[in-house]
Amino acid sequence: MRRAPRGAVAVVALGLLAAGCGGTGTDGGAGDGDSVTIAIEGDPGNMNPLTALTSSAVTMNRYSYDSLINIANDGRIVSGVAEKWTSDATSATFTIRRDVMCDSGRALTASDIAAEYAYIADPANKSPLYGLMVPPGTVATADDAAGTLTLKTPDPAPFLVRGTSMLRVVCPSGMRSPDNLNHASDGTGPYRLSQVVPGDHFTFTKRAGYAWGPDGIGSAGLPDRVVFKVITNESTKANLLLGGQLDIASVVGGDRTRLTAAGIKSTIQRDPLGMLVFNEAPNRVTADPLVRRALIEALDLKQIGAVATGGKGHPATRVGVTMGPPCTDDAVTDHLPPHDVARAAEALRTAGWKKSGGRWSKDGKQLSISMPYPGVFGNQLIAAVELAVKQWNSFGVKVSTQPTTAATNGTILMGGQWEVAWAPLSVTTPDQILPFFMGPPPPDGLNFGSLDNPEYKRLVALAMAKPDISGCPEWTAAESELIKRLDVVTFMDSMTPYFARGYSFELDGGGPIPTTLRKVGGR
Repeated sequence: MRRAPRGAVAVVALGLLAAGCGGTGTDGGAGDGDSVTIAIEGDPGNMNPLTALTSSAVTMNRYSYDSLINIANDGRIVSGVAEKWTSDATSATFTIRRDVMCDSGRALTASDIAAEYAYIADPANKSPLYGLMVPPGTVATADDAAGTLTLKTPDPAPFLVRGTSMLRVVCPSGMRSPDNLNHASDGTGPYRLSQVVPGDHFTFTKRAGYAWGPDGIGSAGLPDRVVFKVITNESTKANLLLGGQLDIASVVGGDRTRLTAAGIKSTIQRDPLGMLVFNEAPNRVTADPLVRRALIEALDLKQIGAVATGGKGHPATRVGVTMGPPCTDDAVTDHLPPHDVARAAEALRTAGWKKSGGRWSKDGKQLSISMPYPGVFGNQLIAAVELAVKQWNSFGVKVSTQPTTAATNGTILMGGQWEVAWAPLSVTTPDQILPFFMGPPPPDGLNFGSLDNPEYKRLVALAMAKPDISGCPEWTAAESELIKRLDVVTFMDSMTPYFARGYSFELDGGGPIPTTLRKVGGR
């Protein structure tokens, strides 16, 4: 099997987004006529690819929607619904395959894709994909006779071609009635969404004639059905795997030991996990950089990261990196402040805080913070959050926590009623993270921490002026600047095992790649 393309996706904040594109597995192999069941951590609530940013929705939507191009694990750009492409600093032109068919049997045209870009760019639609999956100011034009789509941006877009692997191509009938896509699909992918039982499962049925997958792969050998089962408890996932009621599931906690002992094989995916984002809105105590420094220096991040990953994690080296990023230099390690409670106390005293009765206060107000965290990420992360709270309490800070789900995560983060969020972001090109760390805060943008780092912006501007990976030194320096100023603190990546019975697949940062699923034996 050839190496699979990975998708340019952002797993946004505790699962606001998740990675993925198709794979380039071979067309051969058994697999037709069966059904594979895959566990997901939560019900996305909304499957519409024009608006949904939860990790479970983005993961599942890869099965029913294609993208213009795909990115291979070795960094090559390979085909999607586009068979050829050219680009320069501010534009890219794609030649669309003539054989790509929508669910309805209608041929996909360049104008169809241009209409999707126009929809996302229209301020009236308030699309959360604008600035994330579609660069600001992007104008799309189509020539259906030539079969070409051209994207033009007002400013340099170094990863314009790569970034198109994030956007799911929606067919015309779906574009005419976007609300119908909440629990149905209208795409060109290898599967169509055929059944939705909210809170329980989502069934995808294989389409006949699919032949335009990544690097030209078709659907031969793929299972007839893919069922995503909502299972929030890791022990339950493990029990169902052992009993044969599940075929594929990620298990990061202690239950992985009994799965391994039972001979169930796993494939490892590296995921950002330990990431804290501060809320720097003027009405938040964490707008003060000295308070941010004190809060971080009061924590033993190595210990907290070890608890969150069961001792099986890897120190983070990029801000929000998933598997195989284009820029690989370490932007993090040399800039994380050490665990030093005395220095943390000195930072607060410098900022005018005083400690009395074991608590810090200023102007008659106790130092108190709220922290949302992804409650669906398992017991290990919950234990890590509890450890952080214990360390902050011991230091003299009052802490309240709020677990989020896939359905509530975005609302809580964008609502801004918190000081520090445990919010792992995941991207595959560094420009994809920009909407979260610069630009307008909600409701006008995705900068949920209200960050405003001038040096970060300056370095980003330098990086954006350079094509593709030639700007990596500047991208690395920009990410380091976020750590230096403690706008964002990333400290641990998880090495997530995906256990499987009877199936093989490849991973790309967003779970099993649809076109690489193959049956390899009995359950």
